[in-house]
Amino acid sequence: MSQSFHTLNAEPFHYTLLTRVFGAADAPEFKRKFENSWKDLLGPVERMFLNDAGAAAALERGNIPEKAASFVTYSADRERMRRWELSADIRLVKPNTTDDRGVVEANLQSLTRDFGACIAIQLLYGQDFLDRYAQVLDDLWKFDNDIFPLMLIGVPPWTPFKIIREGIAARSRLGNQMEALYRRIDQYQKKEPVDFGADMSDISNTALDRNKIYTREDWSFRQRGVGDLAFLWGQNANTQPTLFWFLAYVYSTPGLLDRLRQEIAPYVKMSQRSPPEISSMDLTRLSRDCPQTKACLFETYRLAIDVVSIRYVERPVTIKDGLFRHELKPGTFVSAPHSTNLRDSSIYANPDEFVPDRFLKTDPESGRMSASYGNLKPWGSGAAICKGRTFAEKEIMAVGAAIISLWDISPAGGSWELPSMVPGTGVKKPVADMRVLISRRILN
Repeated sequence: MSQSFHTLNAEPFHYTLLTRVFGAADAPEFKRKFENSWKDLLGPVERMFLNDAGAAAALERGNIPEKAASFVTYSADRERMRRWELSADIRLVKPNTTDDRGVVEANLQSLTRDFGACIAIQLLYGQDFLDRYAQVLDDLWKFDNDIFPLMLIGVPPWTPFKIIREGIAARSRLGNQMEALYRRIDQYQKKEPVDFGADMSDISNTALDRNKIYTREDWSFRQRGVGDLAFLWGQNANTQPTLFWFLAYVYSTPGLLDRLRQEIAPYVKMSQRSPPEISSMDLTRLSRDCPQTKACLFETYRLAIDVVSIRYVERPVTIKDGLFRHELKPGTFVSAPHSTNLRDSSIYANPDEFVPDRFLKTDPESGRMSASYGNLKPWGSGAAICKGRTFAEKEIMAVGAAIISLWDISPAGGSWELPSMVPGTGVKKPVADMRVLISRRILN
């Protein structure tokens, strides 16, 4: 997979995704537009999502500390809950008062997944889009969980099963809303009246610059909506489930939570008020100087990722594999599942256990500890490696650190039991959500 685009090309597979999975109409004219703009459309993504400074600046705009303070609101009234609480089956166990901290019971996977998505989507498409499209989270996860894998393997969208009918309806709503959004983006850039008087002031430069490329190649608004539906899905489908597994492992591993809280404390400053809030967060140093936290993330990747790289063979290539040689012929596809060796005991000792220290190393001269990926490839490989990897890693580190700093989480059933995993679309999914008790942390 490390070959150049001229040998192993990801472009044909991405076109297939657009037409087979995301709902674009396959036509010679659209294929020409796609081929003329695909690489250019990656440029705005790389500036925000792959560049360290760009990713950190974007996350600063996300007001993560403020939002994390409302991770749960102790409300029994859905009208007063935050957006991310609505899917988590919140039950108020004990009200929050000045004399006693409240407790809620919730589904951790749904809560963390939607919390992360609300931050990420707002940073890309603005708060107005989130507010205007009340069903976006439900539709996104229904599309991802129910029909993405089926569409990918070629199940026809007209197949008369309820799960497909409802999944296609969710995809249609997503496409329609993304199409309407790009109409508004285009109006905003042309200084025309914007539909509904929508506030476009916090639309990201990534979306604005992608629209310029869409306009240059004469993509219709429908095609723009489908093109960025793929982007919306890619921004959230793997990152938010990984955030859940990261927090599940951190809170359930004895002694680990205290270690991480101690490590991140210099970079996540807490106020002295009651309850404490995050007064500042140094995203750069959090990512650079917290090796134990980062090692926990790497170990989460190892246990949870389910990534497959797929390429189209443009010209003959020979792959050496020990004593074997594989001849790849032009016109064929090759796939590389990156999770097949992640539970191999010859590579990772105790492969089914969560052991983040396996990714830590200490410099013998300076004594400085660091976390290293080693052989781990959670983002794929080669020229088409995930363009959002820097942003995703920083987002999980930042959101995870904020929640760890502010909230105590314990199992609702009295003892930790993590759910079994089933294959996902890039990250394994839990077979069932995990009920937990959540309360505000009290600083000693």
